[in-house]
Amino acid sequence: MGDSTIRLLKDIGSDDGVQAGGKAVNLGELIASGLPVPAGFVVLTGAYRAFLRDCGLDARIEETLAGVSAEDGKTLECRAADVRGLFEARRVPEGLRREIAAAYAELGDGEEAPVAVRSSATAEDLPGLSFAGQYDTFLNVVGLDELVKRIVECWASLWNARALSYRLRQGIGNDDLAHAVIVQRLVHAEKSGILFTANPLNGRRDQLLLNSSWGLGEAIVSGEVNPDQWVISRSDGAMIVESRIGEKRIMTVMTERGVEHRPVSGDARAVASLAPEELRQLQELAEKAERHFGRPQDIEWAYAEGEFHLVQSRPITSLYPVPETEPGKPGVRIYINVNSYSQAMPEPFTTMGEHLVRTAIRNVRRRLGPKRVPENSLWYLKTVGGRLFIDITPFLRSERFWNKFRKPDPADKDPVTTRALLQYLEANRTEVLAHRESVSYLKVVNPRLLRYLWRAWREYSYGRRRPVEARERAVASGDAAVARIREAAAGLPGKAGDGITEQGIIERVHFLRTYIDEAFLAGAGTLFGVAASSGYIVKARALMEQHLGDAADLHLVEKAVPHSVTTEMGMELMACAEDCAGRGVEPSTDDPAIRRFIAKYGHKKAVELDAGTPTWAEKPEYVLDLVRAYIENELYRTAAGEFERNRREAEAAIERIYARFVEAGRARQGRAVRRLLRDFREMFGVREQSKFVITQGLEVMRNVLHEIGAELASRGSIDKSDDVFHLTLEDIESLADTELGGDVKSGGDLRAIAAANRDAYRENAGLRAPRLLTSLGESIYSASYSASELGDSDNGDSGNGLTGVAVSPGVAEGRVRVLTSHEEGHTLQPGEILVTAGTNPSWTPLFLRISGLIMECGGPISHGSVVAREYGVPAVSGISGATQTLRTGQRVRLNGESGEVQLLDDGEDEGHLPMGR
Repeated sequence: MGDSTIRLLKDIGSDDGVQAGGKAVNLGELIASGLPVPAGFVVLTGAYRAFLRDCGLDARIEETLAGVSAEDGKTLECRAADVRGLFEARRVPEGLRREIAAAYAELGDGEEAPVAVRSSATAEDLPGLSFAGQYDTFLNVVGLDELVKRIVECWASLWNARALSYRLRQGIGNDDLAHAVIVQRLVHAEKSGILFTANPLNGRRDQLLLNSSWGLGEAIVSGEVNPDQWVISRSDGAMIVESRIGEKRIMTVMTERGVEHRPVSGDARAVASLAPEELRQLQELAEKAERHFGRPQDIEWAYAEGEFHLVQSRPITSLYPVPETEPGKPGVRIYINVNSYSQAMPEPFTTMGEHLVRTAIRNVRRRLGPKRVPENSLWYLKTVGGRLFIDITPFLRSERFWNKFRKPDPADKDPVTTRALLQYLEANRTEVLAHRESVSYLKVVNPRLLRYLWRAWREYSYGRRRPVEARERAVASGDAAVARIREAAAGLPGKAGDGITEQGIIERVHFLRTYIDEAFLAGAGTLFGVAASSGYIVKARALMEQHLGDAADLHLVEKAVPHSVTTEMGMELMACAEDCAGRGVEPSTDDPAIRRFIAKYGHKKAVELDAGTPTWAEKPEYVLDLVRAYIENELYRTAAGEFERNRREAEAAIERIYARFVEAGRARQGRAVRRLLRDFREMFGVREQSKFVITQGLEVMRNVLHEIGAELASRGSIDKSDDVFHLTLEDIESLADTELGGDVKSGGDLRAIAAANRDAYRENAGLRAPRLLTSLGESIYSASYSASELGDSDNGDSGNGLTGVAVSPGVAEGRVRVLTSHEEGHTLQPGEILVTAGTNPSWTPLFLRISGLIMECGGPISHGSVVAREYGVPAVSGISGATQTLRTGQRVRLNGESGEVQLLDDGEDEGHLPMGR
């Protein structure tokens, strides 16, 4: 048999992915490790490519699929069927047919043995991707003619609608794709199933999840039978954590040609399909497979004549990575997702973005912490899947600390995370409290920290006495800090384009290390003088409820809060639209009004705290698209007037509230509340100044990195300047040190390092990050709710709707618009209800167009909630999976006081909303 077209499965190894595809490589590796795999051979990708070439199909496929979109399912199905027809109309070359015949005869010892025919694509099971179930498999194929036909159908399945849609959505091109086909001796299975070496339902790496049913595995894989299921503890000697005997009504059996489903006899339906000893045998095989591959596996198995056979193994791609446990830290560790909880940020960090944040934290620790800072002082800060997690376990070892989670807290950034954490602690009480860890605040107390805290308290007190002056000082302090950072950057030696020396690169690295924490501290410093205002609404509500019996009109006070830089940004963008419309010009970066806007706000971007992502100044399309949309719907005609009406309404509400106190004979308390509310409006808008300052500082850092990247690219050290954002400062420094004759600090080819980090970034972007994570791999995405808490609902579903956290009052009814990035904002239509994971200040201009807001994460003081109240937009947060559950075009009613979202109709699609978290 020709080595270029067919090879025995046992001869396939890890280097043969391009020729044999991912599925065949995994099976070959299992055979090499001594695991029981049915014998077979592989029709290599060379045969597929030769078939396409000889039949002239490449150009025909490209022509047939030109312009198809993943969103147009009907057209995609039709085009895929056309491609299938192209394959079926061609004959396999005689030479290849003879090779297949020879291999098939050898497999059956000269007889026409029944075989399984499976696709094995070169794009299959790539890192972060899974093509499971997307390509065709055929069981009980008998005879050469039938075998050749099924091989061609496997080739054609590379272009079926499922696979095409998945590749389009994942951004995988169709160039250089190829299909190998596995032909294996079919196991006459008495029972079969699927085994996961980690529990995919909760992510725990110390548990196996095992499914089993009678007959061949087709009924389980296709989801047509309720199989038996076991969850087995790997750490407790194969202890069964959970078992469920499924109602195995049907089984897949072999027929004369092919397979079919047949009823299971009554007695066999209720009997466990695996005995305890068989569970143990399967566990041993599965753990051996996992050890070989070095990562959790999804394994299909079959049992016949007293022996188990592994017929497929692939990585479990749905698992979130597990943090590395710090030595000497006992017991299970619990990590909170800082990206999600603090910033409502679903995206991962770039390598440089995460590195600079870590550097800032380390610098702040050195600046304000004890003089002796241990090398592993940031042991609690973990980067997992590109997101920052903090190990909060030491605090949780004391049950007294849990009380902080038991009472609602208006300052809670994400109440769903807090609820989920408390539920985990209650469910795992014994394990969490089994170890003791001390948390000593005295260890960090030192004169520098005390001086910093004293200055912060002084500003805080000043703000309570002099709110106007405190607000002005806060803004001025941030502006001064940004000016210092810009001045320092301007003084760096050498300029981009003129060539930067190695010393110039070293000095830029030093600048980045020195000033990155300055940007974050400056942003934090703007908050001290106005921080008291964040509690004024709570205090006013308490006084109103105590003396008036209710808090009527109080929500109106939060509308159109002045002195907010993000609100001003939205209004200035609206002014750009009015200016362009008035002059009848197309918005462009050449327009003076838009140039002024970009000059002031161009540092803003989608992922605000990641210096590795582009700014509006670099990618102004978002700004231009919004201006065009504002012009098209003429929103600029009413926006300014609406904001002014809200401002007057808020001020009038303060006076009505005061008048009620006077009427109730509580004038003194009324004066106190009036001052609280006036001071709130005077200061609270400045809260956005903090991130405004930080992002300006990060823009300076990014520009300096651009200079380094351009220089490294001109030297050929990296492929393109943007690759610098997939390196660390140590990577850059090591190259510069080498050029200066010093020792290489981190070594390695920068091109290879950048490429690997870029691939990891793309893979991380495809991961859905949990709110909480444990060292066992348990991934917690949301909290659970009882039926009594949700009316007639279960797990967050409320009849034909969803329930979350009410964060901005009012009721809105409209069409849903699901957005994953603010850069898609131009698609928003006036009056639509925005559904997204969470928002940051870059989303603020979109609030002028929406009638309601639904977020997956965030609490009453998160950005989206605060801005929604300012704009009078009803909002609900904490609906986990809302961007997957709800679909653009559906009509919903949102209640920002009860937290309920009710589906009114399903848009253009028939059917019902797929509820569930």
